[in-house]
Formats: sequence, structure tokens, C-alpha cells
Amino acid sequence: MRLRWPGQVRARVALLLLLAAVPMLLLAAVIAWQAFRMVAAQPLDRARVVRAAAAARYQAILDDAAGVLGGLAGSPAVASGGPGCAAALRDALALYPARFAGFIVLHADGRVACSAGPVVGVGEGTAASWFRGAKERNGFALGELVDGGRGLDRAVLTAAVPRFGPEGFAGVVAGGVRLDWPMAPEDPELTGHAWLLAPDGRAVALGKAPAAALPPTAALAAWWGEARAARIARGRDGEDYAYAARRVGPDLRLLVATPAAGDEAEARADLAQRLAGLVLLLGIGLALVAVGADRALVGPIRRLAAMVQDWRSGGAFDPGPPGLLPVELAQLAASFAAATAALAQREAELRGAVAQQELLLQEIHHRVKNNLQIVASLMNLQASRIRLPEAKREFAAARDRIRALATLHRHLYAHGDLQTISMDRFLHELCDQLLQAMGEGGGRIRLRIEASALQMNSDQAVPIALIVTEAVSNAAKYAFPGGRSGHIRVSLTETGTRARLVIQDDGVGLPAGPSETESGVRDGIGLHLIRGFARQLGAQLAVTQEGGTRYQLDLELRRHRAEPEDPSLAAD
Repeated sequence: MRLRWPGQVRARVALLLLLAAVPMLLLAAVIAWQAFRMVAAQPLDRARVVRAAAAARYQAILDDAAGVLGGLAGSPAVASGGPGCAAALRDALALYPARFAGFIVLHADGRVACSAGPVVGVGEGTAASWFRGAKERNGFALGELVDGGRGLDRAVLTAAVPRFGPEGFAGVVAGGVRLDWPMAPEDPELTGHAWLLAPDGRAVALGKAPAAALPPTAALAAWWGEARAARIARGRDGEDYAYAARRVGPDLRLLVATPAAGDEAEARADLAQRLAGLVLLLGIGLALVAVGADRALVGPIRRLAAMVQDWRSGGAFDPGPPGLLPVELAQLAASFAAATAALAQREAELRGAVAQQELLLQEIHHRVKNNLQIVASLMNLQASRIRLPEAKREFAAARDRIRALATLHRHLYAHGDLQTISMDRFLHELCDQLLQAMGEGGGRIRLRIEASALQMNSDQAVPIALIVTEAVSNAAKYAFPGGRSGHIRVSLTETGTRARLVIQDDGVGLPAGPSETESGVRDGIGLHLIRGFARQLGAQLAVTQEGGTRYQLDLELRRHRAEPEDPSLAAD
């Protein structure tokens, strides 16, 4: 596909500037897009930071819980299992009320040795997951996530450590670790919301995280599978949040959320501002180029075009002093001035030659007309000496054809146009001349000419003249026998590039073959000539016999002189 340049110089200069600015525009657009991505990624970065801080805080809580539980497991009072065991647990609960919901000490067989406060899974004994985990791992273990009930007012996570005696494993010390304090509002380092996700799809809020800020329920399974993913999604409240997840245990995931609507709007506003600035700068640059091109280039070209237009209108081409014209335009103006001077001289020579040629052509047509008239007069004189009627008629017919050609040549030089003929005036004169020559000027046969002001090429006018001569002569001779009166109509109309000639009479019509008439034997040579001239014109000829004889020719008009299309006329 080829590039189509604008028509105006100003537009072309602006297009070239725009093409030259495309790399810079692309670079600026890439920079703007990168800035947009950086600003739009701020919520994700903030969510990752909050996730890391919450995970670190949560891990510190678990490490601290492991230390507290390990200290209780090594306490002699807890190891004795007597009244001092419960007192030691109550003291620890009083010391860490915000971290633990309760403590419990179990023997190796799952029996309760002592407890303080509610603890999840007390009735399960050795079947509790945290009991089995502590025993099997021989260290710190976590139980299931519980978000309330069973004497608990807040969500807890049971943690346990094994205790050992002289004979080895002696039981476990467990505690209910509160889960709402790692994201407490008073902590200035942690912002946003956080939840712990359980394998069954439950989400336990840490701190005051609202459930409306969670992603849809169907999306929580994706966060469970993508433990370290971070993405922006829409929460249940219809707001956009940046979510980040992280594995914090074998059966737990930490999910944090930070608001993202403000950052995304800020990123879009910043991108729109940058793009608007680029468009504004580009528009100002194009406007300056347009103004500069108009003054430095378009204006001089316009003035040069105006001088050329004046020269085309007949004035002289005078570029004047170069002034502020560019060097190329000044050289072009000088070259054009020299060319116009040479053209003026050549035009004067050609006009003289054309005038001389027209005079010669007029003289030729005048002499041809005179010679044809002389030939017609000689034939008329010779016909007056002939006694045979048939021969005399043939001489008269030939005389009429020669007079038709003489009339055509007279029209060629008499009306100033040597290439075309006004068919309206020509047909009137030709038909009147034919009837006068045949002695039918008294009104017995009425002639009606309907011809438009058609200018026809002389190469087509000659066959048309001969066809009209034959048709009108035949109609005047044979169509109205016995002194009867009638009408002959000749019509020539133009439709676009085609013309139609109709010659019609209301006489007796054409006989089927040679026939004896008052004017002699009608042998059909006239129709034979009409058909030959129609072939020369390349026309369609139709002859009908309804209420007289009607000739109709449809032909294509030629606007230039050309050689005859059908050379068969010579044979005809």
C-alpha cells in the first residue's frame, strides 16, 4: 500500500514533522507508561510490605508462644501436676492476657493434669492434632484454627510443646494463642487488613479486618493455592484492594489487603496528565510549523501560483525581484519566465501558421465547391442534349449528388469552422436545393426539417449528405405518383454520444423489386447506395414501410476527424 501525501505543502511539512517526532513520542509514551505502571504497582508493593511485616510479626508471636509454653513445660510446678500446676498456669495467663486465652497440661495418656482458662480440643485428649503434632515432632506444634465458641470470645490457635520426664515423653503443655492482636490498630507499622485462611475456606480476621474487604468466596481457594501471590482484585464491598498471601504454617495462609482505588486513580490521572502534555506540545509544535511553513514556503508558492494563473488568463508572467523567495522557488520562477517567453513566441508563430492554414483550407474548399458546381453544370448541360430518358435521369441523379457535395464544401469554408458542419442549416439548404432542382418547389411536396444544432465531423457529414440526397430524391420522384401531394420529414437528433437520422415520407412506399413508375424504372440503386453509406458510418440502418417509407440510422458520433471505417463504399 503506497503512502498518499496530502495535497497542501503545509500539510506535508506537518506530516514530515510528525513522522520525525514519532520516535520521541514513542519514547515519551513508554516513559509515561512505565510511570503509570510504577504508580499503579504501589498498592501491590504496599501489600507485599504489609504481608512481610504481618508474617514477621505473626512468626514472632508464635516464637514467643513457643518460648512461653516451653518455659511452662520445664517448670517444676507444672511437672508435679499438683495444685502448683494450676497456679503456675494462672500466673502465666495473668502475665500474657492479650496473647493467650488459656493453658492446659496433659499427661502422656491424654488426661488433664491442670488448666487455666478455655483451651480448644481439651476433650479430644491424645486425638487432638496439636497433641499428636507435639508428640510426633518432639517440638512446637500448631492445632486447628478456631474463630469462636467453646468458651472463647475471639479467634484462637492452639499451640503445644512436649514435656518430658525421667521416662521420656510425659505429656504436653498447650495454650490458646489469640490471633487478633498481631494487627492491632495501635501498631503504626502495619496498615490494611489481614486474615488467616483455613483449608476449609474459612477466613479468620486478625484485628478489626472487615469481612466486606475479603475477595469473593470463590477467589479464596486461589489464594490458598498461590501462597505468595499478589494481585489487585475487587472486594465484596465493591472497592479495589491489593491482596497478598503467604504460607505461615502447614495448614494456614496469611492474607493481607490494602486499599488500591486511590492509587489506581492517581496513576490514571498522572498518565492522562502526561499524555495531555505530550499532545499539547505536539499541537503547539505543529501549529508553529504550520505558521512558519505558511510564511516561508506556502506563501511564496501561493504567489507564484497566482502569477501563473494570471499568465494563463492572458496576462504576462512577471515574477519580479526574488525578495524573500527561497532559492529553489526563485530558480523555478526564473525558469518559468523564460519558458513563458519562449511559449509566447512559439504561440505567435503557431497562430500565424494556423491562420495561413485556415486560409489555404478555405481556398481549397472554395475551389472544390466551384469545381463541383462546374461539374454539375456540365452534367446538367450534357443531360439536356441526351434523348434517352433513362440516361437523362442518371445524369440528373449524379448531378444532385455532386451538388450535395458542393453544398457541403461551401458550408465548410463559409461558416468559419473547417472541421465540423452545423447540420441544422446544412440540411435545410440541401433539401431545399434538391426539391428546387427537381421542380418541386411549388408546394405539392411539403418538406419539414427537424435538426438540432449539432456540430458534426465532416467525415460523417459527407455520408449523411449523400444518404439524405438519395432518400429525399427517391421520395420526391417515386413516393407521390399521379400528382398527389405529401410530406417528407428529415429529423436529426443527438443523445449523448449517439445520433439518430430519420427520413420519412407518407407516400406509396417501396416496391419489392424493379418497377415502372411515372419517372421511369425504379431499380433500387438509391437504397443500395444508402446501405453502403450506412456501412461507412458504422450505423444501424432500419427501413420500414408503414404509411410510406421510413429510413432510420443510429450512429456513434465522432469528435475528431478519422478515416472511413468501412472501405466497402468504393466497391459499392
